[in-house]
Amino acid sequence: MYNRIYLKYEDVVNNYQSVIKYLCRTSDIFTLTPIIRRPYSQIPPSYKYSDELQPFATKYLFYKSEWLVDFLTPCKHQIMAVYHCCKQSRDELLKIPNIFLPDECGAPEDLCFYRDDKLWFATISHEKICFCIGLTDDDIEFFKENGMLIDNTGDSSL
Repeated sequence: MYNRIYLKYEDVVNNYQSVIKYLCRTSDIFTLTPIIRRPYSQIPPSYKYSDELQPFATKYLFYKSEWLVDFLTPCKHQIMAVYHCCKQSRDELLKIPNIFLPDECGAPEDLCFYRDDKLWFATISHEKICFCIGLTDDDIEFFKENGMLIDNTGDSSL
């Protein structure tokens, strides 16, 4: 196992389709942090792409104290949605123009992937940061084969 490794965000953006395919194949769940629409008390909550992703949702976390990670800071009316990784959820993620550029396509932010209940691939979309924790040799091989370079300028204080 390895420590936190930063990837160049631009490399992830440029290879988003192969990255999404790999992440969904090697993960159990993923999370997004959408800003929900009115009515805010609606269950399931409504947000851009919610109809497409809702069949794969396992839970919605409305309070930051419940979120699976502590390095994200929510905006007003922002929640964390947890989804099951499978071929169908992967296909829905791939239909979003580029999930790693949420400002450009209106997608939910901060796509993160988990395996064995542990975060292993994280993004902080608005800061264009991407890092991995506990990479396996297969993960490293995938990122190298796809031209993803380690970004040593990542903020190690996260």
